[in-house]
Amino acid sequence: MTDRFARTDGSTTAPCNATAGFYCGGTWRGTMDHLDYIQGMGFDAVMISPIIENIHGRVSYGEAYHGYWPLNFDNLNSHFGSHQDLLDLSAAVHSRGMYLMMDTVINNMAYITNGSNPATNIDYSVFTPFNNADYFHPYCKISDWNNMTDAQNCQTGDKKVPLPDLYTEHDDVQQLMIKWANKVIKTYSIDGLRIDAAKHVNPGFLANFRKGVDTFMTGEVLEGAVSIMEDYQTNYIDSLPNYPIYFEILAAFTNGNTSLLAKAVENMRISMPDVNAMASFSENHDKPRIASYSKDMAMAKNVLVFTMLFDGIPMVYQGQEQHLSGNSVPVNREAIWLTKYDTNAELYKLIAKLNRVRKHAAYLGTDYFDDSTHTIFQGGSELAFTKGVQGRQVVMVLSTQPSTSSAYQIDMAVSFNAGTAVTNVLDCTNYTVDNQGMLHVPMNKGEPRVFYPTNYMDDPPCHLTNLAQPVRATKYAIRHITLSLVITSPPGSLLFYLYTRTI
Repeated sequence: MTDRFARTDGSTTAPCNATAGFYCGGTWRGTMDHLDYIQGMGFDAVMISPIIENIHGRVSYGEAYHGYWPLNFDNLNSHFGSHQDLLDLSAAVHSRGMYLMMDTVINNMAYITNGSNPATNIDYSVFTPFNNADYFHPYCKISDWNNMTDAQNCQTGDKKVPLPDLYTEHDDVQQLMIKWANKVIKTYSIDGLRIDAAKHVNPGFLANFRKGVDTFMTGEVLEGAVSIMEDYQTNYIDSLPNYPIYFEILAAFTNGNTSLLAKAVENMRISMPDVNAMASFSENHDKPRIASYSKDMAMAKNVLVFTMLFDGIPMVYQGQEQHLSGNSVPVNREAIWLTKYDTNAELYKLIAKLNRVRKHAAYLGTDYFDDSTHTIFQGGSELAFTKGVQGRQVVMVLSTQPSTSSAYQIDMAVSFNAGTAVTNVLDCTNYTVDNQGMLHVPMNKGEPRVFYPTNYMDDPPCHLTNLAQPVRATKYAIRHITLSLVITSPPGSLLFYLYTRTI
């Protein structure tokens, strides 16, 4: 969330009253100046708030600091910076070999009515490019959020800030939005999009937008049913934030109901066309933070281990690495600079370690991402999952016990061969699978465990000091070297020859 991540002046003390819901001064240039902090956790991509100009003014619960109240698609949000600032941020991200993603609103515009009737008190001429009422559905309030027709044709706002719902079934709306997205992507070298409120967008338009823009995008469909995710991924959009798993993460680690998470993992593996294209998350700007349920660090660690190592693309919301505890909007949108970007924070270092082992497993073979997570053990308060190719898989063992719990041992059958040495990458302790294929795992204080074959770990993650650097190739990796040969031919022409050899 751009407004709450970093200020241009570099301040770590500037006040920010998240409860008030006002702009706090975060900018694109501030983000650029703190890319070390993000890359230090091992992330490959940065996703920023929607960039376009939002409505101006305030209502009782705040203003458009979040970027989700669009006014003019042709202008940038000046609170976040200038055209040059955004160009510079993009260049800085790409210079590190990272990707720049952009949150995107394609469902609606926004207008301040402050309680007057939205059906009669919206001046549609103020919007760009959708500057008359013909571009919008007639006003109606959503009465049943589970009714897709209602959710897609009515407005998601309220009577203070209604969000006029774009008539996305119409071709002219679709083409204007696709043209805008392609222009922005080209101008600022955007590598991917998050589609806000994708559930409320006409699904046919969602499919056309995906084809017309042709970049990676993940679409927010806030639903807990795997069948709905399957329908969207099959027919409309390739990736979605994994809400069915998110809800079961909460059930498992805040209520101790491990069976539902184990069942959901198996259901996703069987039902989804490509679970590895989903976005795995456990916090976002619309939901309570994990620490709001309990300050227990053991719970936070187990949630993060699952989030980072489960199928899909891990997506971490700023502040989770600092164990922030906002329990609702807007207090879950804290200013990160007030944490002073503490790189010694326990969860910051845990995320870095998890990103390291994930990259290491992938570096030994990208087929790591072709496999889906399997449940291999379920105890009264423990769950174990495996992911990856046989012989070099990652095994995570999770606990719902608190950090005050006593030591004990679980014995579980693993998919490693008897005699295989494995390392808990979280503390660098080695274990050996016994002759019956059992791994005897000591548990204590609710701490998670992550195992990887020792012989594939000539650089264990917990021994690395510079986690921002790419994982180096090892003797186990298949490396592809690409040579680019530029050959001049007649004046004014150029032949580009690409030769790839595997060694």
